[in-house]
Amino acid sequence: MSTSLFQNAKKNPVSTIVLLLFFGYVAFTIFYNVQAMRQATTEYDYCETLCDLVEFFGKTITWCVYFVVCYLTYVHKQYTRWILWLYYLTVVVFIIYFISASCTYSYVFDRIGTEHIDRLPALARSLYGAPLYFILFSFIFMPKLIKDTIKLKNEQDLTV
Repeated sequence: MSTSLFQNAKKNPVSTIVLLLFFGYVAFTIFYNVQAMRQATTEYDYCETLCDLVEFFGKTITWCVYFVVCYLTYVHKQYTRWILWLYYLTVVVFIIYFISASCTYSYVFDRIGTEHIDRLPALARSLYGAPLYFILFSFIFMPKLIKDTIKLKNEQDLTV
């Protein structure tokens, strides 16, 4: 398994470098947010960084799913059932994100303190508004991705 993974990495050096840079960025951002939470001087700073961290997790997972769908459809050009399951996974990711955003908002509401309560709507907008870009992206581009996936499946059926 590890040798085939290493061979695939050698065959696709650009994809491997981009993937490693992406994971490095994700690790750095998570580390930075956790350190900012540990060094927060006020409850608001802590809550703001927590909201940023939850928002970053949601965006990262969503971008990863979209990247895998586009990679399998346009770069790898091979139809698999995983592509169809990834479309469903995007919906599940959105549902899980909104559930975690709701739990985070409840935690922030209980913890923020009365002196910073006026900043609570800004935190709510950042938490609940973050996936709106991805939802709009899905409504605009998912039909094209699904159409290209069906086209790819039909092409593979004809060649077999």
